[in-house]
Amino acid sequence: MNVHLVARLARHETLSFLRTPVAAFFTVAMPLLMTVIVGAAVGNETVDPASGVRVMQFVVPVMTVFGIAQGCFGALAIHLADLRDRGWLKRMRGTPVPAWALMAGLAGASLAIAPATVVVLLGAGLVFYDVQLVWRTMPALLLTLLLGALCFTALGFAIVALVRNAAAVQLIGTGLLLALAFISDIMLVGARMPAWLETVGRLFPLRHFAEAVRDDFNPFLHGAGFHADHLAVLAAWGLGAGAVAVWRFRWERPPARGKAGTARTAPVLSPARTGSGHLPRPEGRPAAWRLIGDQAAHATLRLRRDPSTAFFTVLLPVLLLVLISLVFGEVRVEGVRLPLFMLAAMITYTVGVSAYVNLAEAVTGDRDRGVLKRLAGTPLPNWAYYAGWVTCALWVTLATAVVLALVATFGYGVRIGLLAIPAILVTVVLGVACFSALGALVATLVPRAPAANAITLGTFLPLAFVSDVFIVGGPLPDVLERAGDVLPLKHVSHALLAALDPAGRPWPWADLAVVAAWTLAGVLAVAVVNGRRMKGGTPS
Repeated sequence: MNVHLVARLARHETLSFLRTPVAAFFTVAMPLLMTVIVGAAVGNETVDPASGVRVMQFVVPVMTVFGIAQGCFGALAIHLADLRDRGWLKRMRGTPVPAWALMAGLAGASLAIAPATVVVLLGAGLVFYDVQLVWRTMPALLLTLLLGALCFTALGFAIVALVRNAAAVQLIGTGLLLALAFISDIMLVGARMPAWLETVGRLFPLRHFAEAVRDDFNPFLHGAGFHADHLAVLAAWGLGAGAVAVWRFRWERPPARGKAGTARTAPVLSPARTGSGHLPRPEGRPAAWRLIGDQAAHATLRLRRDPSTAFFTVLLPVLLLVLISLVFGEVRVEGVRLPLFMLAAMITYTVGVSAYVNLAEAVTGDRDRGVLKRLAGTPLPNWAYYAGWVTCALWVTLATAVVLALVATFGYGVRIGLLAIPAILVTVVLGVACFSALGALVATLVPRAPAANAITLGTFLPLAFVSDVFIVGGPLPDVLERAGDVLPLKHVSHALLAALDPAGRPWPWADLAVVAAWTLAGVLAVAVVNGRRMKGGTPS
């Protein structure tokens, strides 16, 4: 075995990972950020005065597990599928580099990222949250972390072997892992779930990985910390995934399903098919509504063809509403039942993702691929392009809100009065306009799509935790409360909650005024930046 070759390949892939803002954010920064927010909400009170054990002793380990799983499974699978779709793996097969060395290098990079995640998260726990290491369980902890990292690395290879395209791999690598985190005692630590959800969670390795690591940090347990049952599940999943990867892995993207050797081409419109001897000619510029409608239809088609974006925009809020309401259905938040609160929160989440995250990513992606430059040479006005994306965000939000309302009504007994509908519509329209302006501002200021995606996700997700969208289990510190009060997301959530509250609340003028002010500020900022660029001779 050429260890030097594998080490060089692993180093190259590790550097590639570190140069990808989105992957680095979700693998290391996101679990750390969630740890900070959860710690601020639940506090870090002393559980046992005699030993000094605090609450975060049991939170930091499971967040570390989530970071390892995200890096070894999600990030690895997405990166590997992208390399396959771009033909990089196929080209590497034509070089003297052995196949086993290439795969070992990719796996080595994944296993190198795992210790970095552990060091960052546990280091933060030791320094800021008084997390204590249990030295008698240290050998068991190291074995568990290694076996867990190997298991999820093998699962990453297996997913790429089974799934045809990178978009679907991204959906599974991020969406499935996030969904499992909610039923694996990671996102909802210590929550009592229905028996069937407990059973489903224990079928997958994430629950066993989290419980084994948390128990190794539990100073109240006795023994060396070797949990044979959890380790056996991790080993079984790892061996099974490795076998699937060896059996089904392909070095290039499998062909699309259909007749082999046939290419799908668009039908050619011939003069005979037009009913005359001449090709039809357009009569003048289309109306504004037609331009916007066509651009919105194109944006919707792109959303439908991107399973990952569709999942996080439409399916994830529905899934969160169902899971959290199922687990904590009888809890009251902000004076209303939790399902009603979650309905307002998840509509707010959809507003932010569809109008802020998706718009910024789409615009910067089109700019990176040269689409905006080519559109500048066509009669299509610049405003129609942006209006199409805003319209797409609006109707996707409204459609998702309808689905969420149906789930909350028929699943959890939520009642929505007819008088609430106008206020909901006004809030959604104004919220979409606000976050579309902010998304356009990010796209204007940030030169590259990966950086824009990292900025939007890196600002929106923390904002959701301090804006009454994601429940973290307790009151936040005053500084975080004040930050949420200044920014617009909390005001969208409060306005929707006021409209949905069956007890009746005053029309949310103040909340809507804050959202309107942020909308105006975003539009003016985009106009100023574009104006300066045009004066400097740089196209916007």
